[in-house]
Amino acid sequence: MNFVQILEADTCATIGPVLAIVKWVLNLICWAVPIILIVITTLDVAKIVTAGNLDDKLKKEVTQKITTRLIYAVIIFLIPIIVNAIFSLLPSEAINAEGSKYDANWWQCWTSK
Repeated sequence: MNFVQILEADTCATIGPVLAIVKWVLNLICWAVPIILIVITTLDVAKIVTAGNLDDKLKKEVTQKITTRLIYAVIIFLIPIIVNAIFSLLPSEAINAEGSKYDANWWQCWTSK
């Protein structure tokens, strides 16, 4: 069974479980990673504050780390939006081996899972 035959069948029944797992993993990554980065950043700031002696070099390093981690957290949090934007650019119609078009219905399956 090739990919076109899979899409010609009931798309959501065929690829729905895979799409559900992919969406679950994306959601897990998009929530867990920013939380972990924020906790690590908070621990670093607490360690620096409790150390007392803050020189300019140390302040600059900490500020750079915090900025980098926050940028990473925002980028990771936006992954589902980026994936949905890319998927919305893909065609919802496909062409089978005979050259006729058919509705693949994968977009409805992606948005419903």
